[in-house]
Amino acid sequence: MSQEWKFLKPIFNNEEVTKLRETLNKVVIGSGSTVEPSKINIIKQTDWISIPTESGDHFSEEDEIKLLQAVLRHGNQEIVAIAFEPLKAFPPAFVFPATAEAIEEFNHECGHFWFALYSGEPDWVIICTKLDFIIITGKNSFVKQFLSCEIQQAFADFYELALSYSDDYPEKKSLLHVYNLLWREYPKINPEEIIQVLPVW
Repeated sequence: MSQEWKFLKPIFNNEEVTKLRETLNKVVIGSGSTVEPSKINIIKQTDWISIPTESGDHFSEEDEIKLLQAVLRHGNQEIVAIAFEPLKAFPPAFVFPATAEAIEEFNHECGHFWFALYSGEPDWVIICTKLDFIIITGKNSFVKQFLSCEIQQAFADFYELALSYSDDYPEKKSLLHVYNLLWREYPKINPEEIIQVLPVW
């Protein structure tokens, strides 16, 4: 591949990619190359929450800063990005340092694709969709650090976002489904139980 990245390290080796996916799949399933891009299943972790929030091409400039601060304060120095859709002539995974420049490059290069970001075992996961929202899942401290607001307020803002679209907007149903699932159903399930966030049937 002729394309080069300044901060992103592309991962093409199948064994390496499989290892990274296996780590991610402890929390999020649906990132394999044979599933539809919008398939998202979250495995609940003990003391974790999952919050949806509005996004454009994944992260705004403000979100990039908040992500960096949350990652560093959580003690992570490196971020893994895994594609949630089959990509031709494009890496299925990246590893990059937790720096402002690297996060900006990821956002610029991968903002139009379905990706999941994580660090550690994983210590947290951010699901980047192409449906005007992302999902942050992790311990309360990490999620609140990234959102910079209370959890209830984040859900209220997301609900307002969903209602702002007209009824014929194709993603409105998905936004309301994600809201209801993560606000009402996710808190009730036990750790290790799986909740399918998308697609909406």
